[in-house]
Amino acid sequence: MARTESMTTSIVLSLDNGSSHIKGIYDNLNQTFIFPNVVAQPVGERHHLTEQGHPLQFLDLHFTSPAIGSDTYRHMYVGDLAIGDEGVVHEIVGDKAAQKKAQRPETIVTLLTGAAYAIAAKHERDIAKGVKRFKASVHLGIGLPISEIAKFRSEFAEKITSGVHSVTFGTTPKFRDVTIEMEFSLPIDIGIDDVSGVYDIEATSKSPLSHKGFGIADVGGVDMDIAFFRPGLELDQRYSTGTKIHLNDALENIRQEVNREGEELVSSTAELTQMLVSKEYEIFSEGKVVFDMTDLVNRHLRILAEKVLKSARTAWKNVRYASEFWFIGGGAVVLQPWIEKLNAELGLPIRFDIPEHSQFRNARGTFLLLNHALSTQEVAATTSNPKAPAEGETESK
Repeated sequence: MARTESMTTSIVLSLDNGSSHIKGIYDNLNQTFIFPNVVAQPVGERHHLTEQGHPLQFLDLHFTSPAIGSDTYRHMYVGDLAIGDEGVVHEIVGDKAAQKKAQRPETIVTLLTGAAYAIAAKHERDIAKGVKRFKASVHLGIGLPISEIAKFRSEFAEKITSGVHSVTFGTTPKFRDVTIEMEFSLPIDIGIDDVSGVYDIEATSKSPLSHKGFGIADVGGVDMDIAFFRPGLELDQRYSTGTKIHLNDALENIRQEVNREGEELVSSTAELTQMLVSKEYEIFSEGKVVFDMTDLVNRHLRILAEKVLKSARTAWKNVRYASEFWFIGGGAVVLQPWIEKLNAELGLPIRFDIPEHSQFRNARGTFLLLNHALSTQEVAATTSNPKAPAEGETESK
């Protein structure tokens, strides 16, 4: 039997394109992935000593896409492989953070990376058997910050759904030379990042939110989205708002101060974020502590926590029905100790999400909404055409 070198497939994919990390879920809630939002234009070729290693750690990719106009982004290292690369490295800090998420080329690069990885991971066994090319229909759920939804939703959707996007893995272990051609659909349009996380909390929490009025802030690396819900999970558009907090810039300042003590002790803000989430404040070299970040981190993150809490209280004070306020997102995990210390004096009914769930709330909520929409479409199609052939069958002539 001849080896099959190409195949057609489809996938259901939820992506949270965060400023620090990209979080994804595909086909079911248990199939997740995460990688740093760092991309680099490589210099020369990187040679791996072995073919071992997880593909997510070695994302070496070539892009052909109508949404990528510049040759600058045709060949990129993404995620862990980009951290510390000698080429031109892009993190979402400084000038990049000032740009709109919907308009940054890096957003499309990491979106296509996440989709290509999910498809390759889904078909890892087929790839091992020799399949080198996939044509995939991607049912995508993705969001934008509240501050960008009204103005940029259509533009962002157009970039995603126009034409065929092609991604070829370079030296990535297990997926070397595999090409993924993708066409995207958006069954639930472009969502609002903060809002989608609420649906997952409601679905999984022991104390559901639907019977109460509340506020919620999704704290990201650049933006903080603040949304208010009336009882029944009714989004109140009057009071929902977005603001820039520039957490990533604060982390970059910390990283630069640390690195003055030694050459590249911390390679990126993404790496520093993981260290802070894990409360790893001591930096070792040759088995000895060469720097303790505790005082430095306390100084910078207390200032940022004050800013975040002030923004939340300013939005919350006029919303009479909101009996409590939640913080979710990766930034909330980082800032929680400092916000809690500040609130110890205020005594406000502030709640924090469970840390292990917080980073994936938006991706999970989007996946639930996406699955529901696709299930509804299938039921509607079956009802309107009960004799329609099943997938893979053909109609009799």
